[in-house]
Amino acid sequence: MTLSPAEEKSALRNIILTQCLAIVALGTIVNGTLLLYLTAIGSSAARTMIYLAILPLCNATLLLPAAFLADRYGKKRIGQIGLTIGIFGWGTISLGSFAGNASQSLVVLGLILAAICSSLMGAGWFSLLSPIIPEQSRGRFFGRLRLSFSTVSLVLSITYAWILSMHSEIIVYQGIFAMATLAFIIRWFTYRRIPELEPPTAKSNNSSFLKILSKVFQVKNFAGFCSYMFLLGLFTAGAAALFALIEKRVLDFSATQVILLSNATLVGSMFGMFIGGRIVDRHGTRLVFAACHIMLAFTLMAFLLRVLVSPNSQPIYLGSLHFLFGAAMGAIGIAMTTELLGILPQKNKSVAASIFIIFQTSGVALSGLIPAWILKARILRDFWQIGSHQLSSFDAILAGYSLMTLILVATLGLVPSMLRKSEAASLGLNRL
Repeated sequence: MTLSPAEEKSALRNIILTQCLAIVALGTIVNGTLLLYLTAIGSSAARTMIYLAILPLCNATLLLPAAFLADRYGKKRIGQIGLTIGIFGWGTISLGSFAGNASQSLVVLGLILAAICSSLMGAGWFSLLSPIIPEQSRGRFFGRLRLSFSTVSLVLSITYAWILSMHSEIIVYQGIFAMATLAFIIRWFTYRRIPELEPPTAKSNNSSFLKILSKVFQVKNFAGFCSYMFLLGLFTAGAAALFALIEKRVLDFSATQVILLSNATLVGSMFGMFIGGRIVDRHGTRLVFAACHIMLAFTLMAFLLRVLVSPNSQPIYLGSLHFLFGAAMGAIGIAMTTELLGILPQKNKSVAASIFIIFQTSGVALSGLIPAWILKARILRDFWQIGSHQLSSFDAILAGYSLMTLILVATLGLVPSMLRKSEAASLGLNRL
């Protein structure tokens, strides 16, 4: 099945709208709004870290079975079931604070439903898009897609910060998550308009689930690269939440300041995507990974050095670190995508991509869960001294992350050989 030019243009427009609408909800996790909401309903620091890890943890658990079902019974069918669950999930989050003493439990239930939605949607997303987006313009399209939802995320973050600077009552958070629920309702219809050009394989594919897994892991360099990205996520992904916890609980920054600093991370990420893509095309991914390892290690350790900066200058200093952290993570994302596309097998791409995502999101989930366990077990002192300067238990975890990130430079041998520039260009990666 092929699309006419008009149908193709409509499909691409609905793909962009679908992702931008998703950011209305998922952006609350990135920009710190969800963290502030959890804090407002009485969640402790340890519990907040656990709650924020629900989405990546559910992805790690459900994504692979969902990908198997999507390939066999239809990507859109599984995706629309997920979107329906997501509508109830974000609605539950919005209404959760009305439940009194059960508020946290209800919000957590909503987060679990939202995470299930993310798994069912994400399982078949890239395989759904693959036959729709013309190969010769994939780079430009994904560049436009990334810029579109990043811009939406930035605008919403600034709007949330402005609103919360004037009103930080619970009802304001409820309004924000009610808007996220409405966005998911609209998203259900835009997703429905995306055509599914490749039919399900339930009748034609008799391979068992275990046989498919075995074939995927036999692909050259695949398992090593999955392991590498697991380790990288483990020692970097939780840093953003630790930044926000330090700013809110140690430095006593306002909700507006916390969200604005998270915006600096987003702007840095957009910059890193732009620069990282050019470096990857010219010099390969290993240079990007190595440089970003060093930048991340420096940024995490420099966060501790804020005690040497005057209180009035700390927001600017921390904002610059947020920008550097975002730039490094954005560039790593481009390098990761390039390497992954180079090693995916011709068959069972959805399952292979889901296996990779599981490894990566497992590292992300553990990056939040391990600090939560450390904080809850009170293994570290709440505050500790270096000379005349006082630091928190959050800082101790950041210091450990910084050291491990630097050590991980030695694991770059797990990264497969980079595609030659000409091969990358033929895959439409120049502007990814």
